[in-house]
Amino acid sequence: MAEARKLKSGRWRIYAGAELDLVREPTTRAIVTFDSLADARRWWAEFHAGDAPLRQARRCARCGAYFGRNATGTLYAGRYYHPAHLPPQPNGHRRH
Repeated sequence: MAEARKLKSGRWRIYAGAELDLVREPTTRAIVTFDSLADARRWWAEFHAGDAPLRQARRCARCGAYFGRNATGTLYAGRYYHPAHLPPQPNGHRRH
């Protein structure tokens, strides 16, 4: 499993494996960063041709934080939310 996350600087980094470790350039061992998600996906496809395509990490639609390995998210109206960040439901109840 690999995913791309956008940094505050606007650049993208790739995290892979069960522990979501930073991905490094195979020859120099430097942490790879990219200007765009498309660039990260191209690089991933070139160096990891047999692996699943690189996906963008899920973020909370309200706070914008990424979901960690053990964080739970709730899908509501096609967007992911932390359980505490769900928008109010029309009948006044929150989904659990």
